[in-house]
Amino acid sequence: MKEILKDPFLLSIIIGMAVIYILMIYNAAAKNPKLALGLEKIFAGIFLFSISGATGATVMPFKKLHPQNLANFNTTPMTIIMQLGIYGVFILILSPRLSQTIKDIIKVAVNIIIFAPYMAVLLFLISLSVFWSDTPAHTLKASLVILETAAVAIYIGKQYKWGELYPFIRYVNLFVLLYSLTKTSPTGDGNWTGILGHKNQFSFFMAQTAVLWLVHAIYSPKQRNFSVLIFLLALIGLQKGGSGASKVLVIVLFSLWGYLGAVKKLPVRVAFVSVILFLIVSICLGMVILNNLEAIVVDGLGKDMTLTGRTEFWPQIVDKINERPLLGYGVGGFWQPWRGIDNPAANIIIVKSLFKPPHSHNGFLDLACDLGWGGLALFIISFFSNIAKGVVYLTRAKMPEAGLPLLLLTYILMTNLTETGVFAVSSMWFWYIVVTVRLSLDTAGKT
Repeated sequence: MKEILKDPFLLSIIIGMAVIYILMIYNAAAKNPKLALGLEKIFAGIFLFSISGATGATVMPFKKLHPQNLANFNTTPMTIIMQLGIYGVFILILSPRLSQTIKDIIKVAVNIIIFAPYMAVLLFLISLSVFWSDTPAHTLKASLVILETAAVAIYIGKQYKWGELYPFIRYVNLFVLLYSLTKTSPTGDGNWTGILGHKNQFSFFMAQTAVLWLVHAIYSPKQRNFSVLIFLLALIGLQKGGSGASKVLVIVLFSLWGYLGAVKKLPVRVAFVSVILFLIVSICLGMVILNNLEAIVVDGLGKDMTLTGRTEFWPQIVDKINERPLLGYGVGGFWQPWRGIDNPAANIIIVKSLFKPPHSHNGFLDLACDLGWGGLALFIISFFSNIAKGVVYLTRAKMPEAGLPLLLLTYILMTNLTETGVFAVSSMWFWYIVVTVRLSLDTAGKT
């Protein structure tokens, strides 16, 4: 392949053929709205597949399509050019459809500012963080890719209702599962990482996939056998991932779904309090199981006591945040190993093992590192606001779509207690923005 690319004649032929095919697809999409809609879903699926979990897909070519490449310190110019070119082609092909679908974008933006003000301020804070970063050039790039992901999520959230989003997330998860089964990528201890590069993120993703497909089996009798098969494959992946936290997570998500069936019948205020109590109990039980009951964790869940290591460096990270408490270090401004001794996180270490963590292993602390306690406070208020809107939507819509927002919010909360991803170019950040936008549109004036 490299030899072909170095040959000017062959390269010109390849480029010429690619241009012809792109123009043909563009022309077909411009004339056929259904085809344009289908292509939009395919392109959105490719984007979401590339950023799956907190790590994103680690297989080619999706690894090169991850937007984080545009901000990484060591990304080659060719990767940047390739990625911008591919996404540019996607936008070009969809431009006839986008010219129609983004006409109401100003109205949607106003709606977000009015009904999701804390998220709007958080996005504004992200765009300004370059001004207080020690590495403004890097923060600018990191901010842009975060905002790029948010922009795609805002569009998806405003364009598609929950009835369309429900199969979308299910099938993207299915493709991640199936691809992971062909590339289990076991670690030294035999745990699977799939195509997500880390056993914990893979196991979390399998827990979400298992729940989504079990729910589909319950509500769609015609596809029950197929759904149960996918559910069982996801459970196998979860087990092979070897993450104790994911086993707690899948129990929480299963329990939540049964709980929502009862909560749905309650008055909105009572339902909101009930959901909050469920989350509090889930967090407490999860942390107790993973942190204190060593016999259960080691023998029952097959997990080493890595959470103890986290509790060693979490206080160190909090101390660092307190040095810049209001606005933090800027997006991407804290974990910078390439800066050596100038890295703000250089002194964060587990003394016994001399392990230097690459991130906080807590999504909320990572957010605070970048945007301070002020940014974290905005997110927390936004999160509780979304819970309230999710409860309103739950009591007014039909299952299973009615429960999807609260299921996603619970997944984001639980996975970011011991890992990261909620504030990153990840599917968690993507779906949090989608949830925020969609619930703001669905419950405007009803909370």
